[in-house]
Amino acid sequence: MHKPLSEVWGESLPGQLPSIVEQFHDAIAKYPDNIALVCTHQAANLYGIANSHSHVPATGAESAPYLRWTFRNLRQGVDRFKAGLKSLGVRKGTAVVTLLPNCAEFVLTWWAAIELGAVMASLDPRRISNSSELAYTLKTIMAATNNEPPVIVALNAEYLSSPALASVAPRAAVVVSAEKSQTHTSFKDIMSIPQRPGESTSREYGHKYLSPTDRGCIIFTSGSTSMPKGVMRSRELQASLARNVFRTPGYETLPGDLWCTVTPNNHSISSTGTVSPMLVGAGVVIPGETFSAEATAKALVRERCTHILMVPGMINLIAEYLEDDTSRMRTSLKAVMLAGSPPTTNNIETCFEALGTHGVCIRYGSTEGVACVSDIVTSAQELIGEGGGLSVGRPAAGDGVKICQAGETAHLGVPLPRGTAGEIHYSAAWGEHSMYIGWEDTKDTCYTDEKGKRWLITGDEGIIDEQGQLYVVGRLKDMIIRGGENISPAAIEARLANNPRLASKSVQIVGQPDSISGEVPVAIIASSPEFSEIVAEIYRTIREDMGLMWAPHEVIHLEQLGLQDWPRTSVGKIHRVTLRQLVQKRYQDRLAEEAAREALSQSDLVWNERRVREEILAIWASSVGLEESQLPLNVSISQYADSLSVARVRGHLRRVIPGLKKLSVRDVSGDDTLSAQIDLIIKRWSGGNSLDVQEETEIEGPKSADDMPKVHTVAQPALFASTKKLVTEVISQHGFQWDDVAAVFPAQNFVGELSREGVLDSAKFQNAFVTKKESSLDRVKLALTTMLRGNQFLPSFLVWNKENSRDPKDDIALHVTLKPSKALYDHVLQDGGSVDTVEELEELASAHPHPEWAMYPGILFRVLLFNVKKTNTVGFIISVSHGVMDATYTGKLLADIDQALNGPVPQRLLPHISYKLWAESYYSFRESPQARASVQWHANYLDGIHNHIDKAQWPPVPKRGPFDPTGRGYGRGASHSFAVPDLAALRKKHPQISAPVIIKSALALLHVHQTGHDHAVFSNVQAGRTAWPFMPTTFASSDSLGLFDEATDVAGPLLQSATNLIKISPEESVLDMLMRLQADQQALTQHAHAPWPAIEKALDKANGSHYITGSASSHRGLNRRVFTSQVFNWIPGMGAQGGGLKEPFSNFRKLKSVTRWQVGLIVRAGLGGPNGDTVFINLLGDGLTDVQMEQTTKKLEVLVRSLTCPENWHTPVLQCMI
Repeated sequence: MHKPLSEVWGESLPGQLPSIVEQFHDAIAKYPDNIALVCTHQAANLYGIANSHSHVPATGAESAPYLRWTFRNLRQGVDRFKAGLKSLGVRKGTAVVTLLPNCAEFVLTWWAAIELGAVMASLDPRRISNSSELAYTLKTIMAATNNEPPVIVALNAEYLSSPALASVAPRAAVVVSAEKSQTHTSFKDIMSIPQRPGESTSREYGHKYLSPTDRGCIIFTSGSTSMPKGVMRSRELQASLARNVFRTPGYETLPGDLWCTVTPNNHSISSTGTVSPMLVGAGVVIPGETFSAEATAKALVRERCTHILMVPGMINLIAEYLEDDTSRMRTSLKAVMLAGSPPTTNNIETCFEALGTHGVCIRYGSTEGVACVSDIVTSAQELIGEGGGLSVGRPAAGDGVKICQAGETAHLGVPLPRGTAGEIHYSAAWGEHSMYIGWEDTKDTCYTDEKGKRWLITGDEGIIDEQGQLYVVGRLKDMIIRGGENISPAAIEARLANNPRLASKSVQIVGQPDSISGEVPVAIIASSPEFSEIVAEIYRTIREDMGLMWAPHEVIHLEQLGLQDWPRTSVGKIHRVTLRQLVQKRYQDRLAEEAAREALSQSDLVWNERRVREEILAIWASSVGLEESQLPLNVSISQYADSLSVARVRGHLRRVIPGLKKLSVRDVSGDDTLSAQIDLIIKRWSGGNSLDVQEETEIEGPKSADDMPKVHTVAQPALFASTKKLVTEVISQHGFQWDDVAAVFPAQNFVGELSREGVLDSAKFQNAFVTKKESSLDRVKLALTTMLRGNQFLPSFLVWNKENSRDPKDDIALHVTLKPSKALYDHVLQDGGSVDTVEELEELASAHPHPEWAMYPGILFRVLLFNVKKTNTVGFIISVSHGVMDATYTGKLLADIDQALNGPVPQRLLPHISYKLWAESYYSFRESPQARASVQWHANYLDGIHNHIDKAQWPPVPKRGPFDPTGRGYGRGASHSFAVPDLAALRKKHPQISAPVIIKSALALLHVHQTGHDHAVFSNVQAGRTAWPFMPTTFASSDSLGLFDEATDVAGPLLQSATNLIKISPEESVLDMLMRLQADQQALTQHAHAPWPAIEKALDKANGSHYITGSASSHRGLNRRVFTSQVFNWIPGMGAQGGGLKEPFSNFRKLKSVTRWQVGLIVRAGLGGPNGDTVFINLLGDGLTDVQMEQTTKKLEVLVRSLTCPENWHTPVLQCMI
């Protein structure tokens, strides 16, 4: 059964909506004596317009009168100011720019300008000092109005002296608080201009010559980019957005109701709050020029306001005043609308409990015209969805919303299945040809679908559930990618805000760069005397409610960023961009300080045990965000720090404390207590005052290629001549000779086995990228050359040394690397010419001009570069073989390219650990006691597999011929994602059970379902980077040989794959099966490097069969057979990639990745989503059709949900099977 797609439309519009002017005049005619405008901060009888006495303020109000106009009064004022604007030359299309606070003058100007057909543009007077921004916005306004000079309406004459305003030479300037002068006229004088004869408001309003497509107003974005962008709203869009905002029966706006408006008038929310109520005969209450919680609370009570539209941050402030005197301060609110930023459940409950409202709704909108509104509810629980988020409802009438893959260009606008997180796209009656004034639409911002509907790409992440309700997760660009997993700042902030002790602290979460994790979350709070207590509460809340992955790396206060108060946008939102910039600056400053501190500490001889202990405590405290006194010394470190945090601490210790450069992973383990760890480090430090070894001096290379030491020929020097001959024959086909060879060394087992029978030919990738700004192809080529100089293994060959080989152990694959040279780089990096569009470049990843590139025997890494004409950028397609690459190394080389494109090129990149060293180590120790122990473990684990392989193998392997690199006949595969809400509960109750094991267990159950056999057999990819393979015990445990601790930064393919034989016992409980498979997985990881041929020989020996002769009972080729049938590959970063959450590189973005393995089925899986509980699955291969793969993803979803359901944990596995 297919899930419905994530696309929802609002109800149909009732034909052509009347314009807002028509609706306004209709309200005046029907309800002339209803209150239209109340300004509690302005004088009664303003401009000689009589005050209304038809409404008596609530008990307790002061006696001093203030401005209270009926619709009849407002009509009089609008007509007078409209006449004044006409006298200044305002006509249809003229820009009227306001620099006004919230006041009656703004309302008069708004309606007068709209009735005249002018274009209204409200700017924030508080930002007048930002001359560059003001100049930019004025230039944008004029560009949108035929560069005609605008009319400026300002509060103070001083505003007109701004350089930006002076440079505009406005048509006229009107000042509210000053008398007429040579530079301006006064608002008071304008209001005194009499109407011309015949201009009776009852007969001629001036709106009938206006079209729905005419331009109505300009609103600017809040400036999250360097400059705010201007959005032109048509009169049709104005009418649509203002239509019946509070719509739920029983809470709707009725004639005579009063709205309280508190947001700045330059914001899109305020334009709705000022216009919408008046269209139905309801009034607007303005409690002050700017927001004041006290004034708002008093206005709500005195004027018996029925509705208020505000941002969530105002709620608690207003509530404090209302709660001061509960006997007097009671509101008459029917409904509260929360907009501008995501509210929390606590915010909503406060609206009910403290503000006394009967209903609450949430509005998700944007300056561009996005408008989704939830139903009005009577409790927060009615808005909470399955994942714990709050619904923002459905789109406005006539509008549409859908959830799409972020960053997708080939299938732009294709909605994802419901329940899948992705990017929010929104369709409305935009009216304009481009979304932003002065900016051409790009496929990153807006597109038109095949039905002619225009869609805005919002940049927000959201989910549409089965009921068609939209849930907003947060901004995609705010997403933090920590160790490949995505972390939503909004999710952390929401969890903290639901803690009553933290609700009022406005905790902000932003990403900070990190050398180990890529990025880590940092929490920012306002300065407080209770700082330590707040920090402790933040960590406690996140660790207990969300888990270690979500815990902030650090909690800092504003003063540490050089701020006294939160930076805010023009509409009062906290400006996250500024916070991110300041956090990154602080990070860079601290790196410089650490470098200086490191240099000082390494040269400082005054180190003793006490100082080492203090330094270790300080580093740990900084890493986990606790005071040193709060560090739990006798609790397992794994309870408050995950593996990435432990790795970060180890790196700091190595750099700062002399003698710890080779500190091993075993010295800093998450399994220890901190007290035991400190004692161990100090004991070893004091034993020799150093855990370091003497740095190796660089060995001078051979004078010629014949002098090269080759580890595989040490015992059999006769192989050298045949190796040289073979290598020369292969590389000469690319124009290279033996003198160009840098090194020849054995390939590790997995690479060698893949290259047998052509499997490696299909194990290649064609990845298309495009620069974000760089337009010089030569500069990109130079950056790629810089990357290659630091990764000399990439442009290499792979050959088989088979000559005179009588023993299979001599039949090995060899890597051949070449010396760096211009000829090499010119051969590897080739100019492909130009393409017109990014889409054309993307298509070339599938239809590559050189499909034979990166196939055996090499060269195994090639790049084709293109100029992209339309975007004036550079595209490049990397063709690379798994013979030189795995996923971890891919990330490192792309980071190198990104770094090389930063600043001047060429530049020196940080070196990686030599893959040649790792591969020669692997070769040398492949028959060591440690290697034999790993082989024997696999032989024991796979015992009896010959009884299952034929019955358990799935899917059926098709008959394959030579690999076709063009990809003809290869399917597109299938991708699917789904939320698993019970995953968090399972992981919290049983933290030892990992997410990959849960997915693998589901896959095993699917096997049994497909084959009817009681065992599942498939291959499981292992990263192979937790340790160097087969290290002797002395090496592995030595404090002085830290080089062999881990292989994270080895520059080459360390990938391994192990055959899994999984028995499914129907009566075994779900938890027991998961625990069993988790234990097996730990052993599989430990013994991942065991060579396939050695395992197969051990199985033959155990079963009495003959490996070399290949008898019917022989296990020879078993692992390759299983691998080419089905592979399970857990990819830690796939959650972030699958959700399209964030571009990991600053200088380029990935467009498409194409691979066509000759494997029956590859199951790639990862975890991500806003709550870390969304499973992403991608299937590809040649054993199933695309339809069958899609069906398989749905079956896996059912099984994963079933395994994680708490009700099933202790039930037999049989009940979870399909």
